Amino acid sequence: MENTELLCEVTTSASPRADIINGLLAQLDNEQDSDCRAEIIRKLGEYPEPQVIKKLWDLRNNLENESDDFVQYEIKLSLHKAATQKVLTPIGIDFFLDNLEVFQSKDNNSQAPKVLIDADLIEEFLLRNQTTLNREAARVMGLVLEGKINPYIGEMGLIKIWHNIKNLKSREDANRSIIELLSKINVGQVNLKEIDLEKYPNVNLKTAIQVEIARKYSLAGIITIRDREFIASGYPFVGSPSLFLQFLGKDTSPASIERTLKNLGKAAMEHEKEKLNQLVENEPQHNLFFEDNLLLFQGWKIEKFEILCANNNLTSATVILCNTKTQERYTESAFKKGSVDALFTAFNEALAHLVEIKHHLKSVYLANLKEGQKGEVTVKAVVEYDGKKVITIHTHENILKAYFFAYVKAMIAVYAPKEYHPDIHRTEELTYLHKIGERDFRGLNFSQVNLMDGEANLSDAKLMGCNFSKANLLEVNLTNADLTGADLSHANLSKANLTGANLTDVKLDENNLTLLDGTILTNTIMPEINIEISGESRLEKVGQLLKHIDPQSQSRILAVHSMTDCIWWDNPLGQKFWEVNEELIKREISIQRVFILPEVPTPKHLQVIQEQLNSGIEVAWICQEKAKDVEGYRWDDTNLLISENLSVPRNSFTARRTMNGQTESGYISYQTRVVETDKSIFKDLWEKSEKLSTEANIQEQLANLNT
Repeated sequence: MENTELLCEVTTSASPRADIINGLLAQLDNEQDSDCRAEIIRKLGEYPEPQVIKKLWDLRNNLENESDDFVQYEIKLSLHKAATQKVLTPIGIDFFLDNLEVFQSKDNNSQAPKVLIDADLIEEFLLRNQTTLNREAARVMGLVLEGKINPYIGEMGLIKIWHNIKNLKSREDANRSIIELLSKINVGQVNLKEIDLEKYPNVNLKTAIQVEIARKYSLAGIITIRDREFIASGYPFVGSPSLFLQFLGKDTSPASIERTLKNLGKAAMEHEKEKLNQLVENEPQHNLFFEDNLLLFQGWKIEKFEILCANNNLTSATVILCNTKTQERYTESAFKKGSVDALFTAFNEALAHLVEIKHHLKSVYLANLKEGQKGEVTVKAVVEYDGKKVITIHTHENILKAYFFAYVKAMIAVYAPKEYHPDIHRTEELTYLHKIGERDFRGLNFSQVNLMDGEANLSDAKLMGCNFSKANLLEVNLTNADLTGADLSHANLSKANLTGANLTDVKLDENNLTLLDGTILTNTIMPEINIEISGESRLEKVGQLLKHIDPQSQSRILAVHSMTDCIWWDNPLGQKFWEVNEELIKREISIQRVFILPEVPTPKHLQVIQEQLNSGIEVAWICQEKAKDVEGYRWDDTNLLISENLSVPRNSFTARRTMNGQTESGYISYQTRVVETDKSIFKDLWEKSEKLSTEANIQEQLANLNT
């Protein structure tokens, strides 16, 4: 190029700053030579101006268009310099808000529904790990990135995001995140002086501002993880990510999104009403008898207990037991350094008048349910006796009562089990205790917990004998949890992660398909269940179960496929199932398959067999007539698949499909007897079948076998 030297030569003092920047940007747009482009980009990095940072950010997002590695390096370095340099003050959120016209996308002609995305939700997407809440935020943001939602954010929310990222990571990370957000999300601004706060007597200012933004810009709705705070605002089109995605379903078209947003307010109110009704219905059973009448057992009650703290660092506790019929009383006191120690000791001494003390207090744990001086606390007591373990939980605003009542319940369970009536525990009690590291919850009643809206983590928990009937365990993390003997009847286990869990002897309802509804069952010790299921649903669930096979578990697949009527592998379901087979082979999981063929196979039959042989599947075949009686069983109208886990045998299952005329029946079974029977039948069928090899011509092999 003749003018290369002229273009590369940039004077930094002969022109005003703006002229220099504009000149550099103009040269960069027209320059093709890599060395000159690198020089221009390097000089741009010395000017931390909005248009420069925006240009460098656009170049950074399109690095693949720069063929020269040195130019790519200069883009990254200059962006770092420009975004972190100090002018008068370091570049921060005020810099971006003052220059919105530069950083906001100018070509936003989206016809997608306009939606206010709460800053808290965006933070979950940007900062959190793969929790349930994060996955929901990611799905909502996915609709944004796909252009199916035209997103808005409030100015205050943008400021909050910048500060949080800066504090958690760095100023540069915060600046980069804001540049990215501004390129995709519109900033809604309202004048606080123009907001009539009298319209919002029961909501906070943050919520009022978001509602005003939604109204000012005629937005279709608001998606927020703080949906409860909007109930009193009077704005109807608000919902949580989970509620929005639940009602949106699989149809993510703009029309479906707009329709869902219009119905969110009503759906949210119904959701809250249902939860409130459930709370009111269950509240009379929840711990109230301890407040009204501290009944113990065998006609005794705790008439009074008190704690006094002295100046000598000792605490005095007194417990009075009274017989409700004879009015006989026992009063005992104890002096200890700790209030709980003194109270428990006094109670034990009083209790010794009624029974022979045989229990041992193993541990007592405290978890806060609500923050603040008036917040509730939950106490879990663990007591051992005669080689058994009793666990009790109690929640109370008074911390000493929480401790004492949990312990008293344990005493009833130990010394009068027939008079012990376990509480139905709340979701918060389970999740908060688990969060502080508690794992043992055996025998407790969690029949009404709803883990869908929480972090849903019960990994490594000991849940033996727990009651989870009708509980909502959607997407709950139960990895390595021990659920031996637990009641899971009518529980929602959809998409739960049960990797390595123990489900021995769990109680299920007759058709508890949620156990196989997207649930991860890798190396899970499964119960003895047999589920009758046919058609596409059976195939989908079998495919899902196969995808979760652990390659380290020494697993193998044994299969029988009848191709006597049509070539099933060519239809969409067959193709999808073949993709699952290919994935198993890539993970080095062996597959043996017996094909049942008509007397005269067609070229299409041979093509399917050849494809599976070439992929690495061990293939054998048997003709239709011979398959009609193998060990007394007719195989010509049967498909079978056995997933055998040699490392975790109770994770093995078998799936069968049988055609009787036009009627199809099928099952998925984890029953040991059924799995072993099907393995035995497959072995006999495999031995009677002819093995095929990729080293020879399949057509010749079949022709020879037919003769």
